[in-house]
Amino acid sequence: MKNIEYLKFGSHQLDSLTALHVSGDFDAVIQLLQGQVTSDCKMLSIGHGQPSALCDEKGYVWCNFDILIHDDKVLIIIDIEFQDVFIKEISKFAPFFKVSIEPYQTKVIGWIRHPEEQIKENEHVIIESDGVNMALALIVNDQPDSNKVYQEAPEWAIGRKLLGDHLIGPKDQGIFRPHELNQNIHRVSFSKGCFRGQEIIARMEYLGKQKKQTQLIIHSSLDDVSACKVIGSTLESNGQFFSSCLGAKDLF
Repeated sequence: MKNIEYLKFGSHQLDSLTALHVSGDFDAVIQLLQGQVTSDCKMLSIGHGQPSALCDEKGYVWCNFDILIHDDKVLIIIDIEFQDVFIKEISKFAPFFKVSIEPYQTKVIGWIRHPEEQIKENEHVIIESDGVNMALALIVNDQPDSNKVYQEAPEWAIGRKLLGDHLIGPKDQGIFRPHELNQNIHRVSFSKGCFRGQEIIARMEYLGKQKKQTQLIIHSSLDDVSACKVIGSTLESNGQFFSSCLGAKDLF
């Protein structure tokens, strides 16, 4: 794996993430999400979640999140800044499925594991790449386990960039389609059937010629970062600056 030396293996407390419970009959919940989000919710299973996105009818990404099944509940793990966007958009259709969306009280912990490490019972693998596992663990109590040492959240976000998963920030909402962000790799199913924005996104996959894409660029100074079109946030670790940069495909 390229740049694997920058990965910080271990646990990461993710205070910027919150959980939403999509509540109702399980099959109805899956049916609702299946028609709205980009991933194939029918492929969800215990211990294996999935990165996903919500797009508008023109295929522009409105928010990113992870979906998982925990204690027989379908949960959306999403940045606090985007939870209202998700609730507003899904709530337009929820009454037709007799489904509601409500907060789920939990601590969200991220794990980056070596391939030989065993995934624990309460963890949900969301990305597997070159033998590296990124998993979310939900801890349903007031405080994380005091016997564990949790690293800072930026190291988790940097890990996602290193594994090629580039998330949007509030400033990017409704501006880019999945292919421009490389989200077509981890976050979009092209075999599930219709979802919001599917027709345009599928056309880009099979008929379009991609002119722009997003790649991780590691800079040694903020001055270098300013020359790039940055998706999401630039993150700093040990004097290095990690940016998801959008540019002409030939540039990368």
